Amino acid sequence: MVDHSRGAPAYNPYATPYPTPYYVGAPLDPRLRGAVTPWHRKRSVRIVGTVVIVAFIALCALAMLLLLGSSFGIGVLTLAVLAAFIPVPILVFALLWLDRYEPEPWHYLAFTFGWGAFVATLAALVINTTGSELVKGITGQDASGTTAIFIAPPTEEIAKAAPVFLLLVLALIGRRAIHGIIDGIVYAGMAAIGFAFTENILYFGGAYLQAAKKGGDSAGVFALLATFMVRAVMSPFAHPLFTAMTGLGIGLAVASRNTVVRVVAPIGGLLLAIILHGVWNALAASQNFAAVGLGYLLVMIPLFVGLVALAIWLRSREVKLVATMLPAYVSQGWLTEAELAALVTATSRRAARAAVRGYGGSNAVKAVQEFQLAAIKLALLRQSLLRGWAAQDYTRQEQGLLAILVSRRNYVTAAAARWSQYIQRMNSYAGWPWLGGAAYYGAHVASPRPGYFGAGRHDRHGGLQ
Repeated sequence: MVDHSRGAPAYNPYATPYPTPYYVGAPLDPRLRGAVTPWHRKRSVRIVGTVVIVAFIALCALAMLLLLGSSFGIGVLTLAVLAAFIPVPILVFALLWLDRYEPEPWHYLAFTFGWGAFVATLAALVINTTGSELVKGITGQDASGTTAIFIAPPTEEIAKAAPVFLLLVLALIGRRAIHGIIDGIVYAGMAAIGFAFTENILYFGGAYLQAAKKGGDSAGVFALLATFMVRAVMSPFAHPLFTAMTGLGIGLAVASRNTVVRVVAPIGGLLLAIILHGVWNALAASQNFAAVGLGYLLVMIPLFVGLVALAIWLRSREVKLVATMLPAYVSQGWLTEAELAALVTATSRRAARAAVRGYGGSNAVKAVQEFQLAAIKLALLRQSLLRGWAAQDYTRQEQGLLAILVSRRNYVTAAAARWSQYIQRMNSYAGWPWLGGAAYYGAHVASPRPGYFGAGRHDRHGGLQ
């Protein structure tokens, strides 16, 4: 067992592949005592940044509400919003399922969704409309096709990608919200889902009003349903698919140590997103249903299936990080072999949560979930060290995650001890048939598995004795 209560030896996390060999409560290496918290992690910076961003998104949301309300009226706007919302939960659930292994912070996900829904759509509406009027003024002809093919794709993709590029900048300076390709795809997808939601409101409301002017409300409802089938049923993944190319490039940049890749990958991903968007708009603008069908079957579907397959493959690789990165913490006494085995697969993690539910209830399950998430983040953090792009405050982050492991283990260990005492009391009632006896309880309650959450004696720092 490693004695974490002793003072820390001379240790430099950037020079050795081994994890911090001391607990967060132990004396720190003297060289770390004067470490300065990075500016982007200061509480005042986070508060000011959050207020500014939320206020900006709220103003853009208010502007979009006023524009849509004045154009459609309350009744049509409500109908369009309800129709546009239908695919949103399905798409968001798909991204959250992909992100279930190492969930992204909800406030970052909400930020990208809100930016896409209100900021990006407002910017695209203003720029596309202005561009269309300029082209029409120069050519004297209708510019809707030109706008759809040459103006809208770069405008919309840049607007949707802006929050993901901001997260890339934060990752490069040390506040890492994006750890790899999966994270880039998830954030880009959230921005695109938000954008598609508001854009669908525009299309659904516009289709209703245009048809209602000629054929009344029934014609308006039919036109809205027809537009809904095309945009929300046949191609709900169009915007997420385009913007995911940018997210893929940003994820590559974050995961690479090569300066060229860090510069070229995000730009290349954005250009690919713009090209795909332009091709799809060109097919739609042609009003040739055969061409649209071929493009859908030969381009959109294969790309979508390929992206999903790539994302699942990448996620399976990330799952293996636990098995490759955490053994060093086993050797230092922070984890047991049994705990590591219970972390490496989704099945074993579910089994661990089910095991503690029987004697610890929902609070113990939550503690195990937090233990598992901290371990996964620890594996990702260690990967950043070995790949050479660890943050300045790597040691502090590592200590914080190790502290979570210790505290959550201690909570579940205490719950297991209380349950064992309860079972012992039941043993004393073995002859009381109306209480079921010890045989009843022994047959229905599973004891904690050896070496995992409560089996064996733990010292006060969580190490096995």
